[in-house]
Amino acid sequence: MIQIQTKLNIIDNTEGKKAQCIKVYSGKTANIGDTILISIKKNQPQLKSKIKIKKGEIFKGIVIQTKYKKKKKLFNEYLNFDINSVILVSSQKKPLGTRILGPVSNQLRKVKQIKLLSLASAII
Repeated sequence: MIQIQTKLNIIDNTEGKKAQCIKVYSGKTANIGDTILISIKKNQPQLKSKIKIKKGEIFKGIVIQTKYKKKKKLFNEYLNFDINSVILVSSQKKPLGTRILGPVSNQLRKVKQIKLLSLASAII
């Protein structure tokens, strides 16, 4: 679960590296598939990137991985990730990057984020 002031990793191929949650749009905590407002804390400059991201800029993001997930999968298996991660999206909820570097949960299908599943390298 993501709260305000939570440190996040950005796992798409934009220039952002680390971020911090500023606001959760859906209540007090955010789970996989929820939209949050983030501030960039660390970036990785790249020459060929179309979108120039600077430290301190504010973007919307969609939560992709969380350390804590209270929902069970089939056969009493729990799905946990090692890091809290997010991808950057525009105000129309279109992803800014062209790839997602890492696995994503199949729970995004329920939240109508099919475009994000097509960009992912692996679906769990």
